[in-house]
Amino acid sequence: MSRFSILIQVAACAAALNTLPSAFCQLKSDSSVPRTREGKPDLSGMWNAPIGGAIYDIEPHVAVFGIQPSDKGIVVGGKIPYQPWAQEQVAKNLAHPADDPEVHCMMPGVPHHLYIGPLLLVQTPKVITFLHEYRHSYRVIYMDRREHLEDYSAWEGDSIGHWDGDTLVVDVANLNGKARLDMAGNFYSDAARIVERYTRTNLNTIQYEATIEDPKVYTRPWKMAFHFELQHDMIYEEECLEGERDLQHYPAGAALPDQHPRQ
Repeated sequence: MSRFSILIQVAACAAALNTLPSAFCQLKSDSSVPRTREGKPDLSGMWNAPIGGAIYDIEPHVAVFGIQPSDKGIVVGGKIPYQPWAQEQVAKNLAHPADDPEVHCMMPGVPHHLYIGPLLLVQTPKVITFLHEYRHSYRVIYMDRREHLEDYSAWEGDSIGHWDGDTLVVDVANLNGKARLDMAGNFYSDAARIVERYTRTNLNTIQYEATIEDPKVYTRPWKMAFHFELQHDMIYEEECLEGERDLQHYPAGAALPDQHPRQ
């Protein structure tokens, strides 16, 4: 399958996402994709999502803090469907950036961790492990489990996976609701449920889609989509320690809602 054919396939799926279920958009792997002994696409390798602007804001935004702009963002349709109270909370989060748990060395959570920096995927039949450069943290997708843990809550939640053709489907639950989706204050609660879809369409690309549902925060489920590119590099040391000096760069009122580039 050529790169052009893949782009046509992705574009057709993207156009249908707002009206049709994800099962309609079955991306397929081409012959360049390595496979495991079990015949599944091998996702192992060093990957990075080339969407640096999403670190600041997953919705469309102009350049800010030296972060690149984005006229599309990674939210399908451009806007997150917040309930009125939650939209007000986004503004409060933006006005108080020093309250963001991430600047206090907490983990970014899912899916935020995926578009912050490189990650190494290690795949076996029973578990697929994400080793992140950022925060030196990891997430394990359990392929041999069908029920989520009880009485469990975590920044990265609890992930169980299965294969839908050539697509890895990951169901994420048990999120603690403390993480944010970006620096612009977008968020979810502890009621969030995230279904991720990873499809390695060719040797160098993994297409990613996530459906995020949270009845406490949103008026309906919504989607985000982007892709990963294969890297020929390594994971470097990156650490956030007690006494981190990032907070000195977050003066009060530095990003008040009426100064926000989206408004």
